[in-house]
Amino acid sequence: MLNTAGISMVTALVAVVVVLPLAFLATRYRSRVAGPALTMVVAGFALPGIVIALSMVFLSLNTPVLDAFYQTFPLLVLAYVVHFGAQSVRAASVAVGSVPGRLDDAARMLGAQRWRRLLRIDAPLMAPGLAAGGGLVLLSTMKELPATLLLAPTGFETLATRIWSATEENALAEAGLAALVLLVVSGLLTWVLVVRRAELLD
Repeated sequence: MLNTAGISMVTALVAVVVVLPLAFLATRYRSRVAGPALTMVVAGFALPGIVIALSMVFLSLNTPVLDAFYQTFPLLVLAYVVHFGAQSVRAASVAVGSVPGRLDDAARMLGAQRWRRLLRIDAPLMAPGLAAGGGLVLLSTMKELPATLLLAPTGFETLATRIWSATEENALAEAGLAALVLLVVSGLLTWVLVVRRAELLD
């Protein structure tokens, strides 16, 4: 349960951080680079998880520098982000677009630097939308099976892999219990990270 919650929250955070600059380029700056980049992000979601997992295995085992990352957490998180990052794209774009431009202009006229404007103005206003996008990634990561089986470090087990292994052994009671725990954990994390946070920020 802790493994599932931990890796899912890390993946959600990384996905939002990766997608946010693209959302800025597409929404606020109307950059031509953003369109193809966002298309590539969305394409990752269109591919089956097993395809992404196998491609990561092939890449890591056949690249001299990357072979050390096989069955490590960074490669596992990368596979999750490639597959599920698209789920946070729309939420991030809406979050960036919801910040009134006049607030940024006023802060700039008052002498606030770019990073201060981002932390003091943009981030609080974008937080509910980014949390919603991250929540979608979190939920998808919690139930992902192929990438976890192929890329997770040895001995690292999640609720999804526990359900799969229990089903393979015909231990249906154990599989049912793990599935129930997965539902409870995903519901609790969604409420804490998305619903509750949105209520506090309203």
